[in-house]
Amino acid sequence: MKKDPVTEKGRNVTSVRHDEGSARQMDEILNDNPLYKPSHVLRGAILALYEMSQEERLAIIMKAAGKANNH
Repeated sequence: MKKDPVTEKGRNVTSVRHDEGSARQMDEILNDNPLYKPSHVLRGAILALYEMSQEERLAIIMKAAGKANNH
């Protein structure tokens, strides 16, 4: 098992597993602006979900889960 990198205390380190479709979508988003980094996009996605109503959030998450189950 891989050891977590040494980071400052309190900093979260997370890895995300995604399919070719979401990898392509991430690349398209990153190509929109050279200042974007993958971590910025993921934090933006979390913030967008957080600011949605529970119903909107549920719909988006279930849509993503459905796409993941199809691959």
